Amino acid sequence: MLYYIKKIVTIQDYAVTCLFNTDEVRTVNLKAIIEKYRRINDGLISRLSDADYFKSVKLDSYGTLVWDNGVDFDPDNLYRMSEKEIAPF
Repeated sequence: MLYYIKKIVTIQDYAVTCLFNTDEVRTVNLKAIIEKYRRINDGLISRLSDADYFKSVKLDSYGTLVWDNGVDFDPDNLYRMSEKEIAPF
């Protein structure tokens, strides 16, 4: 199955809770990835270490998370690295 995000539910510190096309609400925590790229100062993903900038995330027409500097993540990978939320949203 190919996964995609239907809706961003909440945005917190380096984590985005999303409604996926499976109708599951799942949280994607990007903190470890952002920290890795912040240490090497790659200029793209490291930009997400700014909490305010991180919160500027949007959902594109392909169902993935994007930022205006061109950073995006494959929705299949986001699904696999996410954790299912137990509490209803």
